[in-house]
Amino acid sequence: MEVRIATDGSRNMSKLGRIAFITTPEYRAAHRLDVEAFVYRHLYMLCRSFEVLSTGRTYDLIAEILERPFGEVHAASVTAAMGLPVEGERDLDRWRVVIREGLSKRLPGIQGMIELSHDLVEGRLDAVIHLTDWHDVSGKPDSMVLRREANVHNVPIASDIASARSVITTLSSLLARSPKGPIFPARLPAERPLDGLKPGDRVLGLIAHDGMKLDMCCFVVEHAQKIFRDFDWVLATGTTGKWLKRFVLASGRSQQEADRIRPCLSGPYGGDVQIAAAVVKKLCRKVVFLQDPFTSHAHETDIRLFEQAVLLFERAVLSEEIELEFATNIQSAKMILGV
Repeated sequence: MEVRIATDGSRNMSKLGRIAFITTPEYRAAHRLDVEAFVYRHLYMLCRSFEVLSTGRTYDLIAEILERPFGEVHAASVTAAMGLPVEGERDLDRWRVVIREGLSKRLPGIQGMIELSHDLVEGRLDAVIHLTDWHDVSGKPDSMVLRREANVHNVPIASDIASARSVITTLSSLLARSPKGPIFPARLPAERPLDGLKPGDRVLGLIAHDGMKLDMCCFVVEHAQKIFRDFDWVLATGTTGKWLKRFVLASGRSQQEADRIRPCLSGPYGGDVQIAAAVVKKLCRKVVFLQDPFTSHAHETDIRLFEQAVLLFERAVLSEEIELEFATNIQSAKMILGV
């Protein structure tokens, strides 16, 4: 199965929006027939009008289904999906082609989930179908982050078959009334600090809990000469980035240096996800994440997701001898930055 692989966040402009379709391993194991029935009955409609993004094993399952011979039950589902009688292989091939042309592959596993979360927080993902069970999601920071960011940014998300069918019904009604769109409400443009960064740039990621923001600013000011000498860009989550700019200018550093600090969204709105995406995209090699160990945090799952991204990515690139370092306190930060 040939599927367009889109890993740069670019949209397919012939489509009316972007929808993620993903499943967790536990859900597929417990509800495999439900997932397969959903693909036969509903994926055609989604891929005909929308760009559908899928990761890892979910994508593999779709590819496997498209290569199978059809039984009577499957042919009936495809007939209902296409709204036309399926009378032979030519009709089935039309169904396959629409899905293949509408499906885009993301990276597997947590890297792919970070990509999807990154697309969502920056306004490039319009809806999510993430079939899962709660006990399954609770142990997966990547799934929890995607769900939480969908709620933060008011993006439709369905986590079970019944809800997914309701989403399909609503989208079908909207398409019938407005076949050329728009289907989804417009969202305000988000800050996109990764735009313009390229492989080879030296990028430092900085994140700080509320109780550690002043410590981060003092640390950067104290070591500004080395930081701005060793790094082309500094990515920092929302408030931290804005504080850093003010502190750097107030300390006498140049406007040019302050402009090299790129504020992301605030942590709860996805700034951690944006920096995690910079790691996955091989743009950011060193990260300082000053954590306050005495305070609980509403977006604790983002922290766990970020740490997983760093650790998994580090293993993935180990064979390439790419340096990737992560510090969670001032003393560790001094060591990885060599100050």
